[in-house]
Amino acid sequence: MYLIKNQLILAFSLVILSLCSTNSLAFSKQNKDINIPRVSGEITVNAKLDEPQWQQATKVNLDIVTRPYNNTKSPITTNALLMEDGEVFYLAFVAHDPDPKQIRAFIRDRDKSWGDDIVGIKIDTFNDQRSAYRFLVNPMGSQIDGIESEVTKKESDAWDGIWDSAGRLTKEGYIVEIALPLRMLSFEEKTNVQDWGIELMRFYPRNEQLRISNIILDRNNSCELCQLHTAKGFKGAKQGDNLTIVPSIVSGINQERDDNNQWLKNNNTEASLDLRWGISADTLLNATLNPDFSTVETDNAQLNINNNFALFFPEKRPFFLDNADYFDSNYNLIYTRNINAPNYGAKLTGRKNNHSYGLFVTDDDTTNILIPGNRASSIAEVDGKSNATAIRYRYSYNDDTTIGWVSTLREAKDYQNTVHGVDARFKLNTYDVFKFQYLYSNTQYPEDLYQQFCDEDALTTCRENNAIDCQFGDCAFNEKILRTKKNGPFSGNAFRTGFYHNDEDWYYRITYDKQNTGFRGDLGFISHIDHNKFSIGGDRKWYAKQGNWWTQAKVYSDWDITRNDAGDLIEREFDINASLNASYSSWMQVYYTHRDKVGTRHDKSILSIDGNTTLFTEQKLGIKGDIKPMLGLYLYANVNYGDTIDYSNNRLGHSMQFDTNIKWNMNKHVELRVKHIYNQLNADSQNVFNARLTDIRATYQFNVKSFLRFSFVYNNTSRNPYNYLYQSPSEIEAHNKDVGTELLYAYKLNPQTVFYLGYSDNHQAERDFSELEQQQRSVFAKVSYAWIK
Repeated sequence: MYLIKNQLILAFSLVILSLCSTNSLAFSKQNKDINIPRVSGEITVNAKLDEPQWQQATKVNLDIVTRPYNNTKSPITTNALLMEDGEVFYLAFVAHDPDPKQIRAFIRDRDKSWGDDIVGIKIDTFNDQRSAYRFLVNPMGSQIDGIESEVTKKESDAWDGIWDSAGRLTKEGYIVEIALPLRMLSFEEKTNVQDWGIELMRFYPRNEQLRISNIILDRNNSCELCQLHTAKGFKGAKQGDNLTIVPSIVSGINQERDDNNQWLKNNNTEASLDLRWGISADTLLNATLNPDFSTVETDNAQLNINNNFALFFPEKRPFFLDNADYFDSNYNLIYTRNINAPNYGAKLTGRKNNHSYGLFVTDDDTTNILIPGNRASSIAEVDGKSNATAIRYRYSYNDDTTIGWVSTLREAKDYQNTVHGVDARFKLNTYDVFKFQYLYSNTQYPEDLYQQFCDEDALTTCRENNAIDCQFGDCAFNEKILRTKKNGPFSGNAFRTGFYHNDEDWYYRITYDKQNTGFRGDLGFISHIDHNKFSIGGDRKWYAKQGNWWTQAKVYSDWDITRNDAGDLIEREFDINASLNASYSSWMQVYYTHRDKVGTRHDKSILSIDGNTTLFTEQKLGIKGDIKPMLGLYLYANVNYGDTIDYSNNRLGHSMQFDTNIKWNMNKHVELRVKHIYNQLNADSQNVFNARLTDIRATYQFNVKSFLRFSFVYNNTSRNPYNYLYQSPSEIEAHNKDVGTELLYAYKLNPQTVFYLGYSDNHQAERDFSELEQQQRSVFAKVSYAWIK
């Protein structure tokens, strides 16, 4: 307790000191303009730069190392050339290298080139320091694009534009050429010149990972987009019709083995149509009919054992990804993986002056909702189709103040969930930001929804004895039943607020997060309710001089406490870690956690925590890190050991967890990725379980447009049936093996013009690998073409 008090006193003292002090190293705001000349004539994007127009381009030097060093002189030469023709923004980068053999350049799929040598541009087309496009290319021409939001502090590669690029290795280094059609950018059309915020960047990974720029980035200014230079040009630029129509056909044959060991076959072929229309320069309409919302590629494998809460999987589907940042807020209120099988969808996003807005509507043939709690969460299914709607609005009052509104609706027969809320962000100065969000929800569940979580034996007996309905008391109680058994509509609220400070040497925050018992956010990913968390934490940073074997050191610590609505303690946690960035682009962290946390409820018929749970103390020590010891090889490992609650048996156990990730580019075309996770839990001097997950993916990239990928995911779990306290040994599956494979060929002319051909299957066995039996197999193909006007 003495340690916790000292932590609180120290953290509050740091806040006061930061507000009262000034930093002697602060930079003055840079006001350098870059004039983009207008050219005419045909230009071929081939990284040769042999057209005469390039002689008229504006030349900009990238000569400032912004990370890991503090705006030092670049040790290498990089020149950028910029020009436009009224319809396309052309850029070229001439990147010199003292040892071209060390250039890290591999042929990769879109957004997969992080870690390579790359060059590119960041563009704030509204020049309001709220968000920016990001376009990057490696020396082989492989593209990375995405959106960076200053409001939410999120960077995402999910957004995909249609643009051209080429790369070429030379004796002196490499050259990259980029053509960005103005029709894919959102901006205010003006009769005079545009003034966009831009930054030109080069990432130089060698013994150190250098980020090289044309601008100075002040570490004492937490807003990077506020420091961009202004590019002037594009006089009278129009976006044109900005119309993209994408018809597609998806066909598949799926077979599954039934209980009688017979194969059931299902053939399915469907056509769909997607439309992307720039109604005006600042308003975009996305629409889809009978869309293919399947995820073509396998999700990254996750190990789910001794875990009471639902897993989160990222969105991959293009309709939802386009302009997804317009719907961001402090809470994850729009988790579109909830929408499984829609017949239609429409999305309208736009930006005008200081206003941004987003609206989408869709239906769903199936209705899956997340049932939250404070000790567990789960997925429930509502019978019948559903409709979903989301509205998001943000207003930038000035450079430092943004306020917003969000509403979501999900409804089906006998079911409805609505959420309304307001949020705001206040930039107090260059270091400090204050944010909050308040939400109100109203929900109605079907009367029999709780029966999905009843004990099957008790429910079967109940139904045999009652020809019509089973009563609430006939179920074996658990939290999911108590959260879903409701008499009529119910309501709740959520509130999240935080103060954040970030300067060159210090980062710290104070946050409070509350979702009360009645709150539901069913269109989002809200897994905790009846849950109130206060947290305080921060870190101290140190930087080495250029040329040292290390570049940055950091010590971080935080303390948090979580209670339910009644004020009962759920968790109290103290974390501390120390990390170091060093040679070979390496990073290492040592961490320690001390946590007081309650287990499962003794009396599952009530939701009380105090007097109804056991408070366990967990202590855990770990070390993790990554390194790039040689060209094309990346290694990551994380190992920890300590106390862990055994939730199945409501006792304290001891765990050892290990996970590793290896990425190896064998040559320009071949990449091998191996991820392995191992989780062991012992309790009462005996083993409880050993869980292993191996995910292997091998890719042959023919060129930047096509690849062949093989995925192998192996889940191997063994349990000790005699060390489970509340179940008989016959109820425990002692061994389980599951193997999933996928072979996928992809050709992508652009993000919307694609061809996929694939095969996948799944095998299962109870004990030995040799006993694996195929349970599912499928062949699938997808063809789509983007017609652009």
